[in-house]
Amino acid sequence: MDRNSITGLAIIAVIMMVWLQFMSPDKKQVPPATAVKTEQVSQQVPQIPSASIPAADNFGVFASSSGGKEGLLKVDNDLFRATLSSKGATLKSLVLKKHLDGNRQPFDLVSNGKNGALSLLFLTREGKRIDTRDLYFSNVSLDTLRTISGKESYAVRYHLDVAPGQAIDISYGFSGDSYKVDYDVKLTGFASELAGNEYQLQWDGGVPYSEKNRPDEAQSALASAYLGGSLVKLDASKPNQAYREEQSGEAQWVAVRNKYFVAALIPHGRSAGIYLDGKRETGNDYESYLAALKMAVPPTGGVVDDKFSLYLGPLDYNIVKAQKVGLEKIMDFGWDWLTRPFAEYIILPVFNWMNGFVGNYGLIIIIFAFLIKLVTYPLSVASTKSMKKMSALQPALKELQEKYKDNPAKLQSELGRIYKEAGVNPIGGCLPVVLQMPLLFAMFYVFRSSIQLRQHSFLWAKDLSVPDSIFDFGFAIPMYGSHIAVFPILMAVTVFMQQKITPTTQSNEQMKVMMYMFPAMMLLFFNNMPAGLGLYYLMFNIFSVAQQYYINKTTTAADMPKVNLGLAPSGSARRQKKGGAKK
Repeated sequence: MDRNSITGLAIIAVIMMVWLQFMSPDKKQVPPATAVKTEQVSQQVPQIPSASIPAADNFGVFASSSGGKEGLLKVDNDLFRATLSSKGATLKSLVLKKHLDGNRQPFDLVSNGKNGALSLLFLTREGKRIDTRDLYFSNVSLDTLRTISGKESYAVRYHLDVAPGQAIDISYGFSGDSYKVDYDVKLTGFASELAGNEYQLQWDGGVPYSEKNRPDEAQSALASAYLGGSLVKLDASKPNQAYREEQSGEAQWVAVRNKYFVAALIPHGRSAGIYLDGKRETGNDYESYLAALKMAVPPTGGVVDDKFSLYLGPLDYNIVKAQKVGLEKIMDFGWDWLTRPFAEYIILPVFNWMNGFVGNYGLIIIIFAFLIKLVTYPLSVASTKSMKKMSALQPALKELQEKYKDNPAKLQSELGRIYKEAGVNPIGGCLPVVLQMPLLFAMFYVFRSSIQLRQHSFLWAKDLSVPDSIFDFGFAIPMYGSHIAVFPILMAVTVFMQQKITPTTQSNEQMKVMMYMFPAMMLLFFNNMPAGLGLYYLMFNIFSVAQQYYINKTTTAADMPKVNLGLAPSGSARRQKKGGAKK
């Protein structure tokens, strides 16, 4: 590996660290002085704390529904157990069955278990702020627990009589084997009764964190929306600051997510806009979000019947893409034009295909590394032979540089001629590395955010989606971290071995320093990366070392360049000069 290759790799590692900072989601901070807009429903929703909810006599025509007895209904399917409440016709709990938290315990996707996550929100013409979680609905069914499986379905209907000719109906539709829940809203007699002629369907509270490393998960937590072909992100990264995003237009979905799970609201019809809000308290890594769809209520007509879907489950690429609304866009795979295609059309499909007959993801990663090495083998061979030729040419090149040191133009011309005759490319050693950069970045994103590797073990690594730590210091070492991971150490050793047996065109002190510095840089960088990524590059380097050893053994002197160094004209001139003297 020549100096250009090693320098290039070092730059890649530095670029990755800087690039990850710049690629973080846009953070939109709302200045307090300019936060209020003319759309009263949207602006008042997140600013009024639960403690300031008006008393029953201030609910207007809804006052009679502000008191009652709460009834709970549990719906149990193959994938989760949901708890619904007649107070607010809301979802108070949703515990996944096939996914556990970082401590391998069941966890709830609903953070606000007291009040629930789902509700309708609107202002009446009289200025009453109505959140349906404050109202008591009636449930047509007397069930308290319903279990469904497979293709079975079950519907839950809640009804609220507001006044003569006015009612709210909310329905849930569950399937036995799906994370998707149908959600229908029917408003009767509310034409011209709502301020702004609209209401909001909102998910309040974000998604609780599921991993042990809360600061790391906070980097993935956000509220998002997809409308007009563009992805909108809201990341409440700083404490005690207001984060807000509000846009008009037809949205395909709004959602809140943590690192591996998402709660999404998907309208079947046309929405009027979206509203996102986020906050983070000092001393707490948790970021709480509100995501809402704005829905229009025509000023004429007696009934508004809006249908939605809720997706409440894992960020599994195949499952979220099957919703067919672009929900997979919420998964961060880097640049849409470069790394995302590698993730969506190469890495994930190959992993899913191999998972059909290989059950262990550690083995899948090893096979994948071998396949990538196999594909890049022709490039690697050409690169290595080019470097060996460059190494063989070094004595002659130094002689040329000494001869034409006062004539740079002539030197460049002669160097170009020699490179052409020898069939070498001075930057050929960097080509395989450059071509693999998009794959490197895509692998980083997939291994860091894909739920496929989560809680899958291999050898000593208990979870391939997090570092394979074997010892925790209890404190953090700058640049290194708070633990010792094994795969990065082994990978650094293989990087050193590869450099030792790879041809180089330089033998100066700078190269000797880089031989030790570059493995150290890779160790520092990968120590906090997912174990799956460390395993991939460890195996890729092992295959590279074996390949390099084979190439070195099979390269003969006949493969070395034989070129005219252009020194003969100088000798001929000397002979002509001697002949002239005899005459």
